[in-house]
Amino acid sequence: MTAPFPVSPMFQDTPDATLDAACPLADDGILRDFWYVALPARELKAGRSQSLSVCGLALELTRTGDAADPVTGQSGNGEALHVAEQEGLIWVFIPEKPGSAPASAPPAFEGPGSAKVRFVEEALLPCHIDDAAYGLLDPAHGPYVHASPIWRSSKTLKDKAKSYEPSELGFTMVPHEPVNSKLYNIIGGSIRVLIAFRLPGLRIERIWNEKHTVLGVTVLTPIDASRTVIRQVFYWDTPVLTAIKPIARLFTRPFLQQDVHIMALRQKGLAFGAKGMLIRDADQLFIWYQRIKKEILDSRAQGREFVNPVKPATLRWRT
Repeated sequence: MTAPFPVSPMFQDTPDATLDAACPLADDGILRDFWYVALPARELKAGRSQSLSVCGLALELTRTGDAADPVTGQSGNGEALHVAEQEGLIWVFIPEKPGSAPASAPPAFEGPGSAKVRFVEEALLPCHIDDAAYGLLDPAHGPYVHASPIWRSSKTLKDKAKSYEPSELGFTMVPHEPVNSKLYNIIGGSIRVLIAFRLPGLRIERIWNEKHTVLGVTVLTPIDASRTVIRQVFYWDTPVLTAIKPIARLFTRPFLQQDVHIMALRQKGLAFGAKGMLIRDADQLFIWYQRIKKEILDSRAQGREFVNPVKPATLRWRT
């Protein structure tokens, strides 16, 4: 039995009186009976096996024969696991109880360029997936955490107003024109952006115009209750991104390591009992995350259909 893990202790003080201080979780606070990304498909070569851990479960993935052969998986005790290879990613279904079967396939991203993975960067966050999700959802941290000459800084803050609506197991920022990063314009003019978040840990950003589409997917995969892998996966159909791909890691790797650094600092604070507040509107996305997670657990316990607690809203902050 896994020892109880306090859910987001840094956020137990919240101005929202209708939100429970912590989700009523039975063990380590990791949602199961979900598909998680185990690794990019190209990392598992033909005729090879790879051992790894997902959600505290030791597992082994195997690809027999050639690269087109399906991937199989089993847990450390030899139990067969459900594995799927889709859009260049290998997914594994982590059951709540041994033998549980998935009710559906893994989420489909409908990536451009024949859904071929063009670029992947990853890092290990020293934190629970809930804290990793907070960092992923916080819309105001960018200018302060991600210092870069090509990224906006705290000296160029702007008022933001973004509209959201509920979507499957999460919420979506409705399509809009980007106002901050000039990087968006690399694929041309008349850009539109749509950003969605889906539990347990998927952030999907689609950037497009009349000619091209770029799809960036940020994936959280918990190793256990104190470590989470964050992966940035990109699909595109624009030649200019292929041309600059060799230098992309010079920017993406430091970007993720800045998240690693801030998460390490957060964990130091938690060790001394540090707490924090959730501040509207910037923290509303994480409040929704907590509510959705609670509803997933409540609906399962009560044997009823999941009802998304998110309501359409316009949120405002400075970033």
